[in-house]
Amino acid sequence: MKKYGYWIGFILSLVFLVIFFRKIDLASIWHSFQSVEYLYVLPLILINISSIWIRAKRWQYLLAPIKKIKISPLFYATAIGFMANNILPARVGELVRAYVLGSKEKISKPASFATIVVERLFDGFTILVIFLAVILLMPFPPDRSRVFTQHYIKMAGFLSFFIYLIVLGLLLALRFHNEKANRVIGFSLKRLPQRLSNKIIKTIESFVLGLEILRGTRDIWVIIGYSFFLWVVISLSYYFLFMAFHLDLPVLAAFFLLGVLSFGVSIPSAPGYIGTFHWACAAALIFLGIEANLAKSFSLLLWFVGFIPTVLLGLFSLGKEGMSIRQLKETEKE
Repeated sequence: MKKYGYWIGFILSLVFLVIFFRKIDLASIWHSFQSVEYLYVLPLILINISSIWIRAKRWQYLLAPIKKIKISPLFYATAIGFMANNILPARVGELVRAYVLGSKEKISKPASFATIVVERLFDGFTILVIFLAVILLMPFPPDRSRVFTQHYIKMAGFLSFFIYLIVLGLLLALRFHNEKANRVIGFSLKRLPQRLSNKIIKTIESFVLGLEILRGTRDIWVIIGYSFFLWVVISLSYYFLFMAFHLDLPVLAAFFLLGVLSFGVSIPSAPGYIGTFHWACAAALIFLGIEANLAKSFSLLLWFVGFIPTVLLGLFSLGKEGMSIRQLKETEKE
């Protein structure tokens, strides 16, 4: 089954790459790269590295009830995990993070992974809140496509937000009102096939395990604070690249791009989000009125300045932790 998952990701990456490179003008792309002010790219790289430190700091807070850990091993483990997402199939980076830290700090790997589950829950919630605010506040240009329209974007944003809010609310209810929430879930799944309901319950239990680390409402607000700070910083890095390409776009456009990219990279893909990232980024900019080849040039450079520093930092961190790529591959098997 896992092999089928790998192949689905690779096939979808290929499909989106074909869409991305269709009707591309290589001469125009080359001209765009020649016109870029690369001085603005440096802050983007520094922000990407800083975002890993912010994630590590948030992780340190989440792990505090289990064990107090210095920031450096958390930073290295996070960097290794993000590198793994870029070079290994099936997006095993989160499992790798839990494995690396668990091995180094002698803590339970499931407990370590549970804290990452909390991160992902609040990251999704934060991005959707930002995206919802943007589609309400930002003036959009006239529609240029029958599919990628204001109506569909707003509908997808609102629908995703409300679904996510319901799921998050249910999981928090499971954390703080376990008995009542279990009765509601049991009643809701009663008419489903046993195999499917068991799978849903198992998935919910894994998320609840992560939420048990949250001791009260103060923890929730602290994690929300870290999460908003993280994604605002990442969004602003996109604005630096707007300036590098001389794109006349407002700051809100950077937050809009964040939302669309988040949807794009959630699609199964080959390692490094190849194809899905490029298509989503270019589609968002074309929607905002940027010429297609310029949008594709932007997409290629944004991916490159995210991919290469992340892999290099991950390899450096791997050396600092005395590990190898082979060990990361063994983690996937575990």
